Amino acid sequence: MRWDELRQDLAYAFRTLRRSPAYTAVVLLTLGVGIALNTLVFSVMNPFLFRPLPYAAPQELVHLGGLDPLNGWDGGRFSSPQLADFQDQARAFHGLAGYYYGSVNVTGDLAAEQVTASWVTGDLFPLLGVTPFHGRILGPEDDEPGGPAVVLLGKGFWMRRFGGDPGIVGEDIRLDGVLHTVVGILPTEFNFPFNAVEMWLPMRAQPAQDARDHMGTLIIGRLADGWTPATALEEINSVHGHLSELHPDSDGRYQAIVLKPLREALNFASDILGPAFLILLVGMGLVLVIACVNVTSLNLARLGSRTKELGLRQALGASRRRLVRQFLAEAMVLAVGGGVLGAGLAYLGTGLLRGLVPPDLYRVGEVSLDGRVLAFTGLVALSTPLFFALAPAWTATRRAIAQVLQEGSKGSGTGRKSLKGRRVLVVVEVTMAVALVSGTGLMVRSLVNATSTDVGFHAHRILTAELEPDRGSSEDVHTLNNRFQALVQGIQRLPGVEGVGTASHLPLNHETFNIRFTTPDNQGTPLEDRPTAFSSRVGPNYLTAMGVPLLSGRSFQPEDGEPGANSILVTNGLAEQLWPGASPVGQSLIYGDEEEPNLGTVVGVVGDVRWDGLTGTPRAHIFRPLVGTASRRRFLVISAAPSTTPQALLEPVRQALYRLEPELPAVLRPMTDIVRESTGLWAISSLFLGGFGLVALALAALGIYGIVAYSVSQRTREMGLRLALGADPSRLLRGVVAEGLRLTSLGLVLGAVASVGAGILLSNVLFGVGALDPVTLGSTAGAFLAVAGVSAFLPARRAASVDVLEAIRDE
Repeated sequence: MRWDELRQDLAYAFRTLRRSPAYTAVVLLTLGVGIALNTLVFSVMNPFLFRPLPYAAPQELVHLGGLDPLNGWDGGRFSSPQLADFQDQARAFHGLAGYYYGSVNVTGDLAAEQVTASWVTGDLFPLLGVTPFHGRILGPEDDEPGGPAVVLLGKGFWMRRFGGDPGIVGEDIRLDGVLHTVVGILPTEFNFPFNAVEMWLPMRAQPAQDARDHMGTLIIGRLADGWTPATALEEINSVHGHLSELHPDSDGRYQAIVLKPLREALNFASDILGPAFLILLVGMGLVLVIACVNVTSLNLARLGSRTKELGLRQALGASRRRLVRQFLAEAMVLAVGGGVLGAGLAYLGTGLLRGLVPPDLYRVGEVSLDGRVLAFTGLVALSTPLFFALAPAWTATRRAIAQVLQEGSKGSGTGRKSLKGRRVLVVVEVTMAVALVSGTGLMVRSLVNATSTDVGFHAHRILTAELEPDRGSSEDVHTLNNRFQALVQGIQRLPGVEGVGTASHLPLNHETFNIRFTTPDNQGTPLEDRPTAFSSRVGPNYLTAMGVPLLSGRSFQPEDGEPGANSILVTNGLAEQLWPGASPVGQSLIYGDEEEPNLGTVVGVVGDVRWDGLTGTPRAHIFRPLVGTASRRRFLVISAAPSTTPQALLEPVRQALYRLEPELPAVLRPMTDIVRESTGLWAISSLFLGGFGLVALALAALGIYGIVAYSVSQRTREMGLRLALGADPSRLLRGVVAEGLRLTSLGLVLGAVASVGAGILLSNVLFGVGALDPVTLGSTAGAFLAVAGVSAFLPARRAASVDVLEAIRDE
């Protein structure tokens, strides 16, 4: 019987909605847009936070890191002997495995290519529980000393480089000048330790790194049966404490061992993604609530035309429960339709969003509408009737039959109460929309401030080229430097190139090297109490090519790279910190650790450079000569002449590097692309919040239009009589518009208070703008008043042109 009643309710709901196509279309579109935005946000968050890791029992996997007491960093690496000791002494883990990552040069018949690779211990893939797509995985037998050189390829690289040829398994490819046999292909969904890695090699395939103080290995573990992360942490720190007593110079560097869930540890951009996703969660929630408020307002307006229908159904025996169920059936039909429309809109949007997700970050798969996202969409859609259907259903069914029939189809009593309720909803809607648009304005202003901040160099004029000769080559330092110098000279001769420099690292490229420093007068200061600075190595023409100003002294010369030379450059902030009021040039600086301190002489002071981010004060930096070192990985920084752009130099530079070094792959990037990565938090938040804000503004405009139009329809007779008695149509028009502006103004006042709260919540991620920003609040208020004026003017114009006789005749 209940199923029959449900079927009848749904059939009646479809008939009722078909008779009101305009209402149905508006509700479906409102819900569809709100649900689509929620689905899009969740689809972006899903690969980073929710989609299961592509490993067996991933909840058992943890990542080990060393806690460095000098800088608070809890991701410290270990050495191979330390890993072996942990494996022997720790009972909390079913297994422990090590890895590190870097890049290799792939050469051969095709063009040379630099590929990100990871070197792993032989027990890592069995520990993860990986099944290969083709061939086999790396195992303990591949990690034996003296074994053949082998490599495991990712499916994406296999398809791109070899066209998906299954015959490549068992064949040799040349990596860093050494032939490696391909033993297998990993499936597309596998990623470790992050998405940019495309091949995996045994760690023993590299030169032996068995010194205990060579701490470059990262460690993951699988918890043993009966062990929790808390008990495992206690045990591994007990082992670490014992090893620290035996090896204070290596194990003793770390204060403790830290365990993290594997997803959290691998996602090194969590400090950006976490706040961004939290902001988006709040934004998408507000949009959905605003959409539901709008639909509630439409439902209240529609009650007036359904008063007689409801009264007759009650008179014919329909219970109040049955009528409420009928309203909910209609709401569920609309919710399902809105969910389907929202999923369709989100599907179209995911294609646009894939290019916005940084490709190197750790994520599981691509942004897509998988089963989890669709389940979320369904949950959101089916929950919306709780917000927009219950209140109208309760209002419509709580009145006596006689009262309903007496009022007739016009339903004046219902209309008046509905009008009051809708006014309250419009104020609530405008309040939330103002808070959302204001938050969008704060994030957009932060993005503008971030993109216009002075980074200390001319990013818009620089093209970078990352180069790293084969690891297996046996060049001495002199030959290596001559090789790079020939590349610099060859690029320098290209038309449109103004200058070329070299560097070991680039600013804002997510690579930092910290060193402790002090002056000779304070040499007795303990290492942990000395200040820190970033350090990098640069060539003679680096400052000129990058546009970093030389404030005093001189830049590096080729002779600064000779053995025994101790020249250094320091940034202005460091110079003012150590030698205020005195000339830093000629001063001495001690940097490095206590065992091997370096004594440098300052030969020049340069402008401050933002190295690790765009916020805060630029960190102190010590530049050392690159020439004369054995550094194999280097960057060319190529400055474009005023008559050209870095983008225009991409192809000429690529061709020139190929002519000079055909088997040396280069990764070319405009410096602006690197800088732009540091604006990701504000860019992602501004993009989504901007979409949320536009939708919220449109829904608020629809709500204002609806309440004014409904008010006009309820007052048609009154306005006709006033016009018949000689009322000025323009004055009548202004009065109707004023009603919409009054509601908007009240919403603006409440929204301003909510905006301050939103600004306080966003204060930790704002850049160059305060939580209470008059420009943002003023712009938001102006936008809403303008939209409210236009939304109210349309029905007001109809009110001012009411046909007097028709208005009276209708009554």
